[in-house]
Amino acid sequence: MKNFDPVTLEVLRMRLNNIVEEMGIAMIRSSGSPVITEAGDFNTAIFDKEGRVLAYSDYVQFHIGSGSIAIQNLLKAITLTDVNPGDAFISNDPHTSGSTHPPDVTLLSPIFYDGEIIAWAQSQAHLMDVGGMTPGGFAPQAVDCFSEAIRMPPGTKIYENGRPIEFVKNMILNNLRLPVLFWNDVRSLVAANNTGIKRLTATINEVGNQKFWDYTQKSIELAEEVVRKRIESIQEDVYEAEEWTENNGHVDELYRIHCRMEVKGDEITLDFSQSSKQTDGFVNCSFGATLGSVASAIMPVLAWDIPFNYGVMMPFTIHAEEGTIVNPVVPAPVSNGHLTTGGKVTRVMIKVLNQACAKSSDEVLNRRTQGQWSDSWTGGITAGSSDKGDYFVLFNMDGGGMGAGAQYNGDGLDSSGMMTQVNNVLPDVESNEMMYPVLYLWKKLDPKSAGPGYFRGGLGLDFAWTLWGCEEAVQTVFSPTSQVPAEGYGGGYPGGSSQHIIKRETNVNELFKSGQVPDANSLISQEDELLAINDNSYVKVGDVFVQNNAGGGGFGDPLLRPLYKVEYDVLSGYVTPEIARFAYGIVFVEKTLEIDKDKSEANRRNLRAERINVPVSEVKEVRLDSRDSEQSIGTLKRSDGTYECKYCCTHLGSYEFECAEKVTSNIADKLGQFGVRVRRRETKPSISLIEQFCPGCGTAVRATIKVG
Repeated sequence: MKNFDPVTLEVLRMRLNNIVEEMGIAMIRSSGSPVITEAGDFNTAIFDKEGRVLAYSDYVQFHIGSGSIAIQNLLKAITLTDVNPGDAFISNDPHTSGSTHPPDVTLLSPIFYDGEIIAWAQSQAHLMDVGGMTPGGFAPQAVDCFSEAIRMPPGTKIYENGRPIEFVKNMILNNLRLPVLFWNDVRSLVAANNTGIKRLTATINEVGNQKFWDYTQKSIELAEEVVRKRIESIQEDVYEAEEWTENNGHVDELYRIHCRMEVKGDEITLDFSQSSKQTDGFVNCSFGATLGSVASAIMPVLAWDIPFNYGVMMPFTIHAEEGTIVNPVVPAPVSNGHLTTGGKVTRVMIKVLNQACAKSSDEVLNRRTQGQWSDSWTGGITAGSSDKGDYFVLFNMDGGGMGAGAQYNGDGLDSSGMMTQVNNVLPDVESNEMMYPVLYLWKKLDPKSAGPGYFRGGLGLDFAWTLWGCEEAVQTVFSPTSQVPAEGYGGGYPGGSSQHIIKRETNVNELFKSGQVPDANSLISQEDELLAINDNSYVKVGDVFVQNNAGGGGFGDPLLRPLYKVEYDVLSGYVTPEIARFAYGIVFVEKTLEIDKDKSEANRRNLRAERINVPVSEVKEVRLDSRDSEQSIGTLKRSDGTYECKYCCTHLGSYEFECAEKVTSNIADKLGQFGVRVRRRETKPSISLIEQFCPGCGTAVRATIKVG
């Protein structure tokens, strides 16, 4: 299509966007699950008849991959001539339908026009229970996929001619703990799809069938064109990085996620084949979740201003060998692979994209570098029977309140969600307390979670609750970022990690009876039990469950952060006085939280001298200007392709940098000195922190994590 009206193009693009957004609204208003209505853990999309995504709602980016594979495998499994208006197909099996994990249930409905299938409406949501050995669908103890959940492959027809197929419905519900809630949510997915069908056919009636598809194809071509032009501005090279999944639910091993990114012309090839083999624990990541994790990293770095459709991903080729942790095969368990390994796929993508953007000739792409997001969905699932005899499953969506990585021009977002779930919403305390027998004691930001930097990483949540109207409940937890935290960038340090603690036999009820609101200082417990990274435990009346979510990596040297910003953070509770002293070099006026500016500047100079092991008199002066947003990157590229320190002009050599280097053999020791929380790993392989400093002025240039 050579000649087109850009106004019409934009109107139709926005119409498609509004359709998938309205599908989401229909789902929210018809569902009874707080995971959908409060937290927004779902997506809606429109695909063409060939399975290409035309429009996608921005609730959960994970599902870009799972939805695409679901429609492609459905088209392979069915005969189109047997499909009628009002039919709907349900699936949730990660191995065969691409679902991110079994609780993420997909519903696909055909869209007919003039008697032919022209497109598909797709909705997908996390449903509260899908059977299996553990309430809520996360199974740390599983050794295969058969024990995790009921497995619905592509081609499972659940509606025919607009009516439920009763024997299929009954077979599914017979395997579930919460059949009424599950079926109501299935109906909400149908409602979402019906909304999409109605709106799309009305649009085609309005503009004409051929014109609609001509403009839709043009929109795909333009999205592809923009991404390809940006790739062309990246230096042709091979970029490699690795990340690590922690603990598979059975053993405390580390599993490698390796990415080799080759940039050639206007195309990028991503190869994950050197990742670890699949394991018998629930951390294997379905290929659908891997695709979604990759796309989630690409969009904010290379396609931040482009409406997502099939064209955005056209320049990318993704290889993930079958039988690996990023593309497992039956019988690998997969119930938490998307939130563990999938999150690490996004993090490793940010590492290779940071390398590529730093070398780009495009100044805008240079500024897409960032500290890593924690991307650690810290899970807590509570199940049991209330004092009234009602069975409940609380899948607490507060686990999404983790910190984002710091950016080139600002601090990371606090309690941001994963990069794959940027539109997730934290549930209201009152909603959780109304629906489940729990009572919150606090819910606040955790100052021990943010990675120090010129721009600090985002903070994660710190919250606690106690049972209220329930004697005992089963507690399932997973804490994907415990030992290997989110890395910083440009001299910024890693963020803090996540954890779960159950305070056993506390005085919480006595405090309430005395009229006090319990907090961390007034609670007294017989034991503070730190749960394993992936664990099944229990909570009893009088216990207090505490969860800390991980924080994002910092950006730039924390010793360069303006004093007034550190002071504001301390007074606001975003940074503890301990972190201010040891990470940011702050000296306080005695017995106050007022910063002594002269002593702080002198202390920072002393700390820079210690970094490079020279007398203070030999440390070069750090030269700063007033442009805050540009101070966090400590290096400048010279015309000959080498680098120099931005603050003292010391020559640093190639991109690998000729720097003073310090290695801390256990990362928990170094971050612990700052006051940032990281779980200590006591067994091999070790997790170390490598700090690189300008040999002239002692400014931090890099702080990287090394495993082994």
